[in-house]
Amino acid sequence: MKNDKGLKEALEIFGKSYIAELGDQLRKLDKDASGKLLRSLDSRVIKTAMGTIYTIQLIAEDYLQYVDAGRKPGSKQPPISAIKPWLRVRGLPQNLAFPIARSIGENGIKPTNVIDKTLKKMDRGRAVDAFEDGVSDWVDDLVGDLLLNVSKNNNITVRNK
Repeated sequence: MKNDKGLKEALEIFGKSYIAELGDQLRKLDKDASGKLLRSLDSRVIKTAMGTIYTIQLIAEDYLQYVDAGRKPGSKQPPISAIKPWLRVRGLPQNLAFPIARSIGENGIKPTNVIDKTLKKMDRGRAVDAFEDGVSDWVDDLVGDLLLNVSKNNNITVRNK
């Protein structure tokens, strides 16, 4: 799209607001012992392959997927190397890494659904209002440009009945 600067800006603002809210939700759930997950959170507005649609991409440490969706009981246990930093931050003995990993594999981890819950919370907040205002400005500019082009090209004919 030619005049999509306003839309992209509105999406960027919404993405930043979403990241801030996601961070708040993760802190409330006590799901970031080391701070690594929160520091990794970011968003990026990108155009699709055809260049006609934008999408907001969530960027985070790969383990956000497990914080969000959990792990099913009986699934493969996580690597011990992923458990040890968590133990260190929590001040727990390193020899607990294997039993914890085994327990996660056997019993799973309850999902938090934090990604979807954050989006639903955003739907009721000021970030959506700001996004709607930004998109509204973009639509106004787009329609104005279209009308101006129609007028410049003499595409309007007025006839008497």
